[in-house]
Amino acid sequence: MPEVVLAHQVDFATWRSACRHFVLAGVEPEGLHWRVAATVQDTPWSAGLSQILPANPANPAPMSLSRRFVGVLGQALQVRDPARFTVLYRILYRLTHDGLELGHTHDPDLMWLRQAVMAVRADTLRFREVFSAFSAQKAATILHDTPEHYSLEANARYAMQRNARPWRVITPYRRMEWTGSAIRFAAGENATPDDAAVQWQEDGTGIWRGYALSVLPPKRGDVAQAASLAMLSAQAVDCRACGLWQPASRTVFGEGPQSASIMLVGEQPGDQEDQQGRPFVGPAGQILDNALHDAGLRREQIYVTNAVKHFHFVWKGTRRLHQKPEAEHMAACRVWLDAERRLVSPALLVMLGATAAQSILQKPVTISRTRSRLFHLEGETQGLVTVHPSYLLRLPDEASRLREYARFVEDLRLAAQYQSPAD
Repeated sequence: MPEVVLAHQVDFATWRSACRHFVLAGVEPEGLHWRVAATVQDTPWSAGLSQILPANPANPAPMSLSRRFVGVLGQALQVRDPARFTVLYRILYRLTHDGLELGHTHDPDLMWLRQAVMAVRADTLRFREVFSAFSAQKAATILHDTPEHYSLEANARYAMQRNARPWRVITPYRRMEWTGSAIRFAAGENATPDDAAVQWQEDGTGIWRGYALSVLPPKRGDVAQAASLAMLSAQAVDCRACGLWQPASRTVFGEGPQSASIMLVGEQPGDQEDQQGRPFVGPAGQILDNALHDAGLRREQIYVTNAVKHFHFVWKGTRRLHQKPEAEHMAACRVWLDAERRLVSPALLVMLGATAAQSILQKPVTISRTRSRLFHLEGETQGLVTVHPSYLLRLPDEASRLREYARFVEDLRLAAQYQSPAD
């Protein structure tokens, strides 16, 4: 009986290549054995794979699978079920040879497939919320987790984008680490309890080629029902509502306590924010931090976010130059801003600049006409419009910068009246 040895539990590349070969060769599911390698030396991988595949497949025509269905197979391969390789192979075999249709609602194999995908998705969402909460703890670098399924590797891209700082996730079956420049994998605690004995292997090398990635673009209903900022920020990583996600490095979500009395809304992340994955960490962020301090506020007490969550820029040589977000970008991100406001429910919402004010108030805003006065928003929230701190960076002379910085601090002192003593 032919045997396929997979490099690891989610070795989708080898599984898919073997399926293509054996299905087209007409090898029935009962005539094929699957197992996961016990060691790296035990793994056939690319060179060894050709030794276990038939040299002359009966039907050389390629299999035609939709991209969506391939994604479903990649998710199902993560389910913690020893029979998953066989069941998924049997589905492909039946699609090719027995006329199986994916719309067959009561077919046992397809029912298993739907249940497997649902279980993996639930485990993925659970991990993402846990990782998002872990990432909000800026000093934390190691997360211990126990996933129900083999879902860690598929979340490598998500985790790297959600948290740009170096971190490590340790689970019973796998370790995963972001060094700040690369993802690495190693055996989990069950196989290698001693951290000193761990042997890391970089993503894209050796056996770590071709595992499936989980991409879960959020639905509006999911965003509206998110029960925590951790869940909300986890959902935002895979947002595809506008085209800004493609050139940007990552979604830059808000940060701060969900119980904050004051919420600051800026325009969009800049170059440094896009790289670090945190709002207001560039030059404008330094001015904001100084002004908050001078106004008697602390950054960690305030929820800080942007109207648009991706960096809009154009290249000039090797530099990325900021571009003002367009109406379509603000409209696409409105669902996130609404959800943040719902969860934080601030006593005061401070709009930093015209873009933030336009996004919140849903109309064009002239800063000079609306600045430095309080007005009522929805519910129990008051609003305050002031300049964006980047405005201070663009002033032409020191006297102007000092004068406008003092006005900015005064606006923030007005905001400080809404700071809760509990904060």
